[in-house]
Amino acid sequence: MRYVKEFEALRGVLAIWVVVGHVATASVLHGRLIEAKLYNFYAVTVFILLSGFAIAALIDKKPEGYGLYITRRAFRIFPVYLFYLALSVLLANFALETWLNAPSGVMQAARIKIATDTITYWPWHLAAHLPALHGLVPPSLLPSTDYAFLGQAWSISLEWQYYLIAPFFIAVLTTKMNAIRIGLLLLGALAVAFILPRMPESFIGGWLLDFTLGIATFIFMKYRDREAHPLRSIPIVKVWALVIAGLLLQRSVSVLPYLIWATVIMLVICAREKEGGAAALFSRVANARPLQWIGSMAYSVYLSHMIVLILVLRAVQALGIDEPWPQFAVLVCATLAGTLVISRLSYVFIELPFHQYGRNIGQRAQTIPARANVPPGE
Repeated sequence: MRYVKEFEALRGVLAIWVVVGHVATASVLHGRLIEAKLYNFYAVTVFILLSGFAIAALIDKKPEGYGLYITRRAFRIFPVYLFYLALSVLLANFALETWLNAPSGVMQAARIKIATDTITYWPWHLAAHLPALHGLVPPSLLPSTDYAFLGQAWSISLEWQYYLIAPFFIAVLTTKMNAIRIGLLLLGALAVAFILPRMPESFIGGWLLDFTLGIATFIFMKYRDREAHPLRSIPIVKVWALVIAGLLLQRSVSVLPYLIWATVIMLVICAREKEGGAAALFSRVANARPLQWIGSMAYSVYLSHMIVLILVLRAVQALGIDEPWPQFAVLVCATLAGTLVISRLSYVFIELPFHQYGRNIGQRAQTIPARANVPPGE
């Protein structure tokens, strides 16, 4: 299946959404939308759906040994993650001081507690964060395990857990079932259900259905791309309308990520099948340079913005800007600008080189067996 460029733009939009949501809760503005952190938790849910799709597409397109696969994934996720983790460790005391003196935002008390727990238990938090496995540590053993140092890295741990099990998980989902496989799946589900209440937000057990939905979306789009396949005959807009109606009947904001996902998938499919209209417009906007530019560095944007926000907050405190709307405007504009600058630098000088290095490892691994098959003297 062809690369979906529209997803790059979606990542960029989601990353900016998370930034604005975190900034809003650091201002003195209050209200239902702010208290819900602009629902940016649901932006992360869409990221999870995207990851389910992307890793399924990667495994389907490029079958490779587990060692090579996980090595290349590590080069994709860890270099820039460790860079921002290191900065956050260095700024841990600075962050606590900043939150103690910050405006009375809706998350101030929670952030003070997280920063305090981070410093109190820092050796254990660092030990769990370095391998990005803090999502496997129960909060009863390590307070604030999800959010220590680099709060948004809770989802990085979640992603890494998914990468570790994805080849096996996808194989189980896509191969023919028998009684043994079904029994193992049920036992696994029971085990996850038993330990889930004791685990942090970033434990993969609580997100397997979302990853599965992403994987199922890839499989659907893969086969629909084939001209003669029966899935091609499904009226995608009508199905989308039924899905949206069913979600809206839930009368809950928790369906927001699935509304977004269903709508984006419908528009992408319609644009690929040259149906014009809203789908063609969506595709043109998503493929335009600004959104592609932001989307390309969405990972760095996601990781860097809280560091920038802390520095901007300290500046706002020093300048004495305490009126709600001017304060919010300064926080948003300065944090976005600073985040885009530092993210571009980390994308160009950290993400890209290591990503390319991971690709080169894969290319060399494919070249060596090919050479081994060349007859002597050739």
